Amino acid sequence: MSLTTSSVLSLESRVLGAWRGKSAGGTLGLPAEGRTERQHYQFYDPIPTVVPPNDDLELQLVWLDKMENHTGPVTIETLVDAWRAHIHYMWDEYGRARWNIRRGVPAALNGIYENPFASGMGSPIRSEVWAIIAAGNPDLAERYAKLDSMIDHGSEGVAGEVFLTVLQALVLGGADLPEAMEAAWARVDPATETRRALDLVFASHKRGMDCWATHGLLLKEYPNDNFTHAPLNVALTLWAILFGNGDFEATILLGVNGGYDTDCTAASAGAVLGFLHGAERLPEKWIAPLGDAVAVGPGIIGIRAPRTLQELTERSLALHARVRDLTPVLPEKSIQIPALQSLPGSIMMIAGNAEVPWANGELPTEVKATGRATWQWRPGHDINKPFKVIALAREGCRLWINGQQVIECPAGVPYVPATHRSAQDSHALFVPDQESYEVRLELNSANPWQEATVLLADNALHIAPWDGTALPHRAELPPA
Repeated sequence: MSLTTSSVLSLESRVLGAWRGKSAGGTLGLPAEGRTERQHYQFYDPIPTVVPPNDDLELQLVWLDKMENHTGPVTIETLVDAWRAHIHYMWDEYGRARWNIRRGVPAALNGIYENPFASGMGSPIRSEVWAIIAAGNPDLAERYAKLDSMIDHGSEGVAGEVFLTVLQALVLGGADLPEAMEAAWARVDPATETRRALDLVFASHKRGMDCWATHGLLLKEYPNDNFTHAPLNVALTLWAILFGNGDFEATILLGVNGGYDTDCTAASAGAVLGFLHGAERLPEKWIAPLGDAVAVGPGIIGIRAPRTLQELTERSLALHARVRDLTPVLPEKSIQIPALQSLPGSIMMIAGNAEVPWANGELPTEVKATGRATWQWRPGHDINKPFKVIALAREGCRLWINGQQVIECPAGVPYVPATHRSAQDSHALFVPDQESYEVRLELNSANPWQEATVLLADNALHIAPWDGTALPHRAELPPA
């Protein structure tokens, strides 16, 4: 296959090709998601009969539904309103975004406030809908990408989504793949780890370094405990595209066999090749097993989802035709960061002789420096319901509830403070049957610079307040 976009391809063919390519890559990569060792896939395993639900596509269906019913300035508040109403997943940055929205964090700060997953892949994977709206317009594509990513990410997530959105918008607009990659790379913030990881892949490819030698160097230079870390995975996406050399099958197989967030890397790379080649030139062996249906999981609520990829294509193109009605407006940079104690759900911890504010997540420096803390837990209306308690520290920790030790987290565990995938021995289930409990934490070392987190999650693994505050906009998900 060629690296050049065919001039005879219709816009519809390219858009349908992108959605099919994204579905193929995502479906291939789902079974391998989170495996960090090299994989050896040659085809779907298991072979699908339909495309399974995948947040890579689902979140974009929310934006599609929102934009279809919107005219005028598209602000961060526009997208946060849609998130609040329709995106009810608790995973990583999604759950942290919902927690911040529920507590009233300013929308423009939502992605960076108390968010350990600000550098995750949750926003780079939702680039295609913006690329379609902004086809051929890199300035517009960049603004949409930034606006979207700020909901649940900081500079690294923003950098990843900017790179992929601009790349895809340029390819859809008729640019050759090398030209589009170069232009998208130039818009990535040079101060980010994402830019440095992309630089490594570009430089290695230009020097003629072997595909897997480049892969090994990338993992050596940019390792991370979190398999969804955006700088590494966006660079792996570029690696798959470069070394796939325009061949759809080779590209999505590299996206999966490189490991880490495999459904995301293969899906984004597959979408790029779909934009480039169009639906007609994608290999039938990869497209036929999937059918045309669009599946939506239980965390996406209350939208008019397309039933097929063909319908998704038609509705995406209708948005592109309305591009002048949808103007992205980035927020001001001077928004004041709220004090932690001013937000509902915050409590006071006792660290030594001091009271320090805290809510959920990374522990205050004062706690890390003293190596211990105590606080009160009031389950409120959720008494007699199961909670998940997480105590995670790179150097190890122990946690007691009313004098009963419930967690002993060993030193050296992977540091991924997620409600649904924290390290073994860092979490416990607890069913409260009284109105108040004393929680005591002891860290294995008194080090103010250590990584240490405590989280409380409800039965659906959403972050829950320690003081029983009834926060608004509780997620509508079935019990875990």
